[in-house]
Amino acid sequence: MAVAITATQQDVWPPRVLISVTGLTVTGTADSVDVYRETGGERTPVRAGSTSAVTDTAFLVIDAELPFGVPVTYVAVVDGNTEYSTGPTTYVLDNGKVAITDAINGSAAEVVILAWPDKTRTRQATVFRVGGRNAVVSGDLGMFEGDIELYVETTSGLENLIATLENATEGVVQIRQSGEKAYDGVDCYVAVLGVTERRWSQDGSDPRRRVVLNVAEVEGWAPALEARGTTLQDIANAYDGLTLQDIANDYPTLLDLAQADLS
Repeated sequence: MAVAITATQQDVWPPRVLISVTGLTVTGTADSVDVYRETGGERTPVRAGSTSAVTDTAFLVIDAELPFGVPVTYVAVVDGNTEYSTGPTTYVLDNGKVAITDAINGSAAEVVILAWPDKTRTRQATVFRVGGRNAVVSGDLGMFEGDIELYVETTSGLENLIATLENATEGVVQIRQSGEKAYDGVDCYVAVLGVTERRWSQDGSDPRRRVVLNVAEVEGWAPALEARGTTLQDIANAYDGLTLQDIANDYPTLLDLAQADLS
């Protein structure tokens, strides 16, 4: 079987993509696989998308951090030198709002950005005043910090946002815009340092809320953490001796699989 890579959008919000690399070699010297997301000519490793030796002829990984509104191509590098790629696909976040997401625990909230006026970057520095002049010892200019004011319309929307922020893995969330009107400088990872809830109507009669986040830009979650999501590969790994081909043979539809007793 020839090696092939496919990318399938999952029916969840926000959209995630299941990447499958099939036709791999497990006998003798097993194949190594590295899966990348490519946008604008830049490659980013897909979280948990690397293995030094596959244990099945199919390797699956979920990408829960993809950008929206720009062409995305997935590339699999097999044995360090042979590349296989999907065609470019543009994924769109429905409703034109913004997603606040945690790829690691799978939580997400839908919001509108009301205000994001400033991104403040400061330099770690010490000033020494010597002989009437300033001598400064400094490092690199840091990543941005600032306040982002969000808007939610309903009580359930507010509760979902607060839960996402409270339970954020390592205190970090990812901000992604819809892509229907893509703007530079919006998509990013931030550590949430503080949250302020502001009532739309001061007597509390209106469920709408403005939520101000005090944030600091970060590079994302620790590389060792995997995105939450169950695939057929996860099911196969949970049972000794069960392979993806076994599942395909015995349970040809998802309904068959849902009703199956794999114990």
